[in-house]
Amino acid sequence: MTVRMKESMLSRNSPASGSRQINNKMLSFSMVVGRVTLMVFLIFSTCCHGFMPTAEVDVFLSDAPPTLSKYTLLASQASFGSYPPMRGSRRRSNDGGDDDANSGHSELLLLKMTPEDNPTLCSPPSSTRTLSATRNGKASNSNEKEEPFIMLVPRGDCTFETKAYHAEQLGAKAVIVYGALSSRYSLNTTTDDQDNSANDMDKIIWPIALQDYDCDKGSALIPEGAISFDTLPYDSKHNDPLLSGETSQNMCRQKSSDSLKNCPSKACLLSGRKDESSSSWEACCAWDLHFWMTADDTFLEPNSTKSVSIPAVYVTLREGQNLIRDWTANSNVRVALYERWRPFYNPSPALIWMLAVAVAAVAAHVSASDYHSRLRHVLRAKERGLPNDDDDDNTSQQDQQRRPSQQQRPQRQEETLELNAWHAVGFVVMASTSLLVLFYFKIYGFVKVMYALGCSKALGSILLSPLIERAMNYWKIPNRVLWDIEVEDIGEITFCDVMAYVTSYSFGVVWLVMAFSYYHPETITFFWVMQDIFGACMCIMFLQVVKLNSIRVATILLVIAFFYDIFFVFISPLFFSKSVMLDVATSGGPPPNPEWCEKYPDDPVNCQQRGNPLPMLFTIPRIADYQGGANLLGLGDVVVPGLLISFAARFDAAKKLLGVMGGGNGSLGRSYACPEQKYCGSTCCNGGYYFPVVVAYAIGLLMANAAVNLMEMGQPALLYLVPCCLGMVLFIGWRRRELSDLWDGPRVIRAADSICYGEQASSDTSTTNSTMHVPLPQHDDDDDDKKNNETYHDLSNSNNQENIVDSLALPSATEDDSKIGWRG
Repeated sequence: MTVRMKESMLSRNSPASGSRQINNKMLSFSMVVGRVTLMVFLIFSTCCHGFMPTAEVDVFLSDAPPTLSKYTLLASQASFGSYPPMRGSRRRSNDGGDDDANSGHSELLLLKMTPEDNPTLCSPPSSTRTLSATRNGKASNSNEKEEPFIMLVPRGDCTFETKAYHAEQLGAKAVIVYGALSSRYSLNTTTDDQDNSANDMDKIIWPIALQDYDCDKGSALIPEGAISFDTLPYDSKHNDPLLSGETSQNMCRQKSSDSLKNCPSKACLLSGRKDESSSSWEACCAWDLHFWMTADDTFLEPNSTKSVSIPAVYVTLREGQNLIRDWTANSNVRVALYERWRPFYNPSPALIWMLAVAVAAVAAHVSASDYHSRLRHVLRAKERGLPNDDDDDNTSQQDQQRRPSQQQRPQRQEETLELNAWHAVGFVVMASTSLLVLFYFKIYGFVKVMYALGCSKALGSILLSPLIERAMNYWKIPNRVLWDIEVEDIGEITFCDVMAYVTSYSFGVVWLVMAFSYYHPETITFFWVMQDIFGACMCIMFLQVVKLNSIRVATILLVIAFFYDIFFVFISPLFFSKSVMLDVATSGGPPPNPEWCEKYPDDPVNCQQRGNPLPMLFTIPRIADYQGGANLLGLGDVVVPGLLISFAARFDAAKKLLGVMGGGNGSLGRSYACPEQKYCGSTCCNGGYYFPVVVAYAIGLLMANAAVNLMEMGQPALLYLVPCCLGMVLFIGWRRRELSDLWDGPRVIRAADSICYGEQASSDTSTTNSTMHVPLPQHDDDDDDKKNNETYHDLSNSNNQENIVDSLALPSATEDDSKIGWRG
């Protein structure tokens, strides 16, 4: 991928080299646009957990009031049943008062165990009030049964929804399911022999390596005599204390070489492999993660009225053992369930919307900087009147040393590419080809490397070089020429250039290393902040290089991009089995097994870099959201509409420039009725195009954001941006009777180009050729005022003015110059 969207050169002005550079730029443009339009506007959640705990369990321990201790467990919610109230939230009831059920304060529920005759709650309860008969060796009080309670249920033997339904039949207000080692074992019921004797071990289906346990996290050999199989497939009452827990009874921990130091669960599962030499069973570290309890499709029979209406949450094996330990040691354990707090509306979408609008507006304004610079010079010359050699040659010797003069240093050149209809057609061909290459060959790493290099170049050119140059001028540090390389595209290299590009490429290398080193680098502040700065600089550089000079070309390009975006987002699944755009934008799509990637995030095939979005986008993480994730916006959704905004900014600036040189004051007046003023104020009636198109872009992006939230899926932003932006330009042009001129290429832009670059305007308005523009020097120095004074007076001379205006078929300054907006 070639990401050289701008060639900032310090070389001599060579027409031959300029033509070769433009040919290279045409190919570079197609490749760049194909890359930057890969991204679509979407909300993409990324987190480091396969299944994010979405609930909190507050556990209160009290032996004798007012003695009270509390701790909080994280839990994952179920897809069935009701949801607990969100912590700290308050809602209004229908009668206008506070709804206690949704006031953000959950009811304290007494913690109870399952009945001894139905420990897993897989069988229908024999009685609606059959609970554990004993508690701390004492009989349960009958009055205790009437108190609202929550039931703690082990995992295994049946579905989660069945357990919750039976708990609700027993009168529970909520249910907590905890992980159990016994749930990882099962029996092969397809064998002919149905004898469940303790000696029949062939029917046991053992836990699965890597999925249920990992021997690399910790392992031990447990003597055969210590393990009981009196109850197949697994005797949990006897074996659990030997294979789990923090106590000295945990034989797996005692016999492990590292005491299960790297085993988060501190529990082991039998792998089914037996060491005959030592008559021992191999036990390995058990995985103990949160997961989402899904509904049971077979739970409801036809015409059945069964349903679960109570909240159900899941806690891990270790957390469940802590609850059992506290229940055994304390006479009074109460629990409150909450949904974890999240902001009702996250400000991240609004922030990224403001960022995109600001970047598009600034980039478009900067693209007209040559016109603005010439306008400032002409206005300064107009204010000073005739040139005064004594005043203009008054520059101090220190100023001469601070910055090289125009004779001592070659002027900086920036080549530009004016698009025509063939470029628009080439866009869809190159963009589609690039997209399909990434879709099939998965060369996402190569894209990241090239993008980092291109953004480093943009950062140095757009941001760091001007800042360092200003600092050097302020501190009066001479910007010495370090090397003068007689090679095309290089030329003189100054101290400022070295400082800017060494710094920018250092940032790029650090950013790139983080992109390949972390599973989700967008969670790191430095990474996403630098990515946004990279993206802003890239957009500004792109719009400085690539320009539209007619609405005809803009319409062709934007309409093609409009259908291109829609096809690869919504229609491509019909041909490629999945959305090509979303698959490429997320580096191959999300991991096929999130739980696997939570266990093994470094898996290069299934997890590493899978689901991480490509870097050609703006990103802002969600604020104060425990689920993490980020809001993303592709750079293509900024630069493609930005081309039209840039055209509007350049058109307005060209009208101001010609207005001043024709004797006006440079303001954009209007000479037509504007009935829309009562609806939109001066936005649509100020005589300019730039501000209304920026507003249209902001509205279109806001519509795309709203569509994402309403449809809960990624949206092609150009679906909303193209009609808004292009429609605004066409409407204003039609309303001002300028549409014909805009369609073929505004004459004022050609006139402004002739004034700024000394080019002879082409009389052929049907085509737009790629030309190399040599803009004005970037320094607004007093050294240039004499030259600008002479330019102003030459162009203000009636004979010279008439020659330029007549050659462009424009009305002269003596005519009604308001027809082209020369004067306010």
